[in-house]
Amino acid sequence: MRAIWSTLLVYGIAFAAVFGLQLLAVTALLTWRTGTLDLERDALTALLVGVPASSLTLIAIALLAAGRPRSLRLRLLPSGVPAREIVVMVVGILALSQALESLVLLLDVGTGPALEWMARTMASAPPLGLALAVVVVGLFAPVGEELFFRGYMLTRLREVWSPGPAILVSAVAFGIIHGEWVHGLLAAGIGVYLGLVTERSGSVVPAMICHAANNTASVLLSAWLGSPQGHALNAGLVIATGLVVAWAIVRLRRAWPRPA
Repeated sequence: MRAIWSTLLVYGIAFAAVFGLQLLAVTALLTWRTGTLDLERDALTALLVGVPASSLTLIAIALLAAGRPRSLRLRLLPSGVPAREIVVMVVGILALSQALESLVLLLDVGTGPALEWMARTMASAPPLGLALAVVVVGLFAPVGEELFFRGYMLTRLREVWSPGPAILVSAVAFGIIHGEWVHGLLAAGIGVYLGLVTERSGSVVPAMICHAANNTASVLLSAWLGSPQGHALNAGLVIATGLVVAWAIVRLRRAWPRPA
């Protein structure tokens, strides 16, 4: 029980630090540049400043809380998973992300204020801004989030729990830190999948690769295509991508490590 409570305490510290430092960094930069804070006018700047602030916070807390040896405590060792299985994992998360987005659109819930704000920001971003967003949101953010939630949190919970509860709790914590209920539910679903990937591979590296592929695709699709429109299209996407997700999970389960 001590491992559980200490992990939840570290999560609480991370939660407060992420939002506090993110707000501080964005407010300081924008008020220095313009004298006022306007998240619509200065959306791209806020994104490019806020995301690194939260990612660096998660990385620092994970490294400090994990203890030594960090490569083992954060599951940073090579996974040994064949490249073809990494491809299956990436295809699975891309399909899951689209299935979840199409589902909330089909239910007329919408993707939520946070994702809609990000989509508007990407759609209006100049080429250089979009390239920077790919680096920051697509590549940098997944490293921080996976290092903390799957590298630190899931690994610590696995010391006392079986894979199912540990994956679920770390995924729910991952969803909560996104700060808004629709985005949080979508993130929690993604978190469950990334937890399965981590447990399958025994390493956080494949989860980082999957997360980076998903975020990069999200940034580029938001900029170039936007969300799919129409109930018929989204219903078809839910069915098609749902089948792909099921196929990917079956593949992961077939290759699941046998208990010692």
